[in-house]
Amino acid sequence: MKLLKNIALVSILAATMVGCSKDVDLDPIDTFPIEKTFETVGDLELATVGTYGTWLGRRPVYLSAVISDEARQGVGAEYRAVGAILYRWEHTSDAQDFRDAENGCAWTNMYAVIDRVNRALAFYDTIKTANAAEAAQKVKLKGEMLALRGFAHFELLRWYAVKYTPDSPGVILMTTYAKDPANWRPARAKSSEVLAQIDADLAEARNLIPADFTDIGRITRTAVIGMQARVAIYTNRWDNAITFANEVIAKQGLTPRASFTGLWTTRTTPTGTEVLWKLNVAAANSGSAVGSMFQDANTAVQFSPAQKLLDSYDQANDIRFAAYFKTAPRNLIAKYGALTGSNTESFLYDIKMMRTAEMYLIKAEAYAEKEDYINGAAPLNDLRKERITGYVNETFADKASLLNAIMNERYKELCFEGHRYFDLKRKNLPIERALTDVQNNTAIQKLDPTNSKYLLPIPQQEIFANRNVSQNKGY
Repeated sequence: MKLLKNIALVSILAATMVGCSKDVDLDPIDTFPIEKTFETVGDLELATVGTYGTWLGRRPVYLSAVISDEARQGVGAEYRAVGAILYRWEHTSDAQDFRDAENGCAWTNMYAVIDRVNRALAFYDTIKTANAAEAAQKVKLKGEMLALRGFAHFELLRWYAVKYTPDSPGVILMTTYAKDPANWRPARAKSSEVLAQIDADLAEARNLIPADFTDIGRITRTAVIGMQARVAIYTNRWDNAITFANEVIAKQGLTPRASFTGLWTTRTTPTGTEVLWKLNVAAANSGSAVGSMFQDANTAVQFSPAQKLLDSYDQANDIRFAAYFKTAPRNLIAKYGALTGSNTESFLYDIKMMRTAEMYLIKAEAYAEKEDYINGAAPLNDLRKERITGYVNETFADKASLLNAIMNERYKELCFEGHRYFDLKRKNLPIERALTDVQNNTAIQKLDPTNSKYLLPIPQQEIFANRNVSQNKGY
């Protein structure tokens, strides 16, 4: 694939030094002997850290917010048409958005992650260990790499797969790196084939990462189980989703109400909260910051929270409202910082890749799909009790009302964490914005799943470079 032609393994080591925040110009793969890159466990550690640094977690947050009903487009002189293509659903296969590129951002980034994992794993068995501690570290690093590869493939499926059913077109499956990239032109695998590899990678990663590894800035065993739960709910494996969600909840509960706001006002999230995995954002990789995608450093608002979203909360009693938003002097997305008149905000907040709250909602949804309304309502009510003062448990008499409540709770709990568009897509639901959120422009108020623009295109650069890659319909 074209995106792989210029990826050299030496860049993995460089990424650890610069806090890789965006794609960089790389040397051709034959400028450095790859077998010399991986000789010690220390080399493997550097490669692993560099692979984390390659993962741009802000991209699904931005796409999901702008394409769905989470965000409201900026207005006035300060708005510079940032994100307009995405917001208006005017996708083309070569569209480039001001912030990270519109359609192709996950494709390029996730395959860079996968390629770097595959290069490291190709030489894993040749790496010698000096003692038992190094041998244990080596095993753990393999687990982290497999988890990164599995989850990156899943992220690609979320963005580009037509459906998650067995025979539907998936994405390119990569389990080895391209040794002859100029002549390597793989086709898209079926979703079932990609999912089988994701399941295998996550299962092996879970066994390799030790239970006592608790650095949430990297992938722990609990985070892997959380990944398994997320994959299961996307693929309608209800029993698996319940089992995995229960395992995570037993290991890491919800953050108590008194501490919840601190998750969003503390720049570096400590271990022991409901955050299962985070990507660290610091001055060295400030280009990975999320908040700056919605509001500029000069206070200009490119996207604000949708009024539809704001109106969905019990604003007086729900602690999430004040934690997620600023409403004075104007409405702002505040999960990753917000400027309210001062130019000192740098938006350097950890990106929450996965939280226990999601597991509660996965468990609730899986039980609802099994038409077990009592067990489905229980985790939903437990989550709400931690978020809403004076909350009284709700009961549900049918599947539709319970699922609707769960989807609405995901909308409120997980907003601006990269879920909403993908939730609507997997449930085959339309994107419906409030009329006020589109400034009375009914043309961009509703997007049905049957519309070709509901599905993102494969990037045109990939189509040009690889004649074997089929495009999604409508492009």
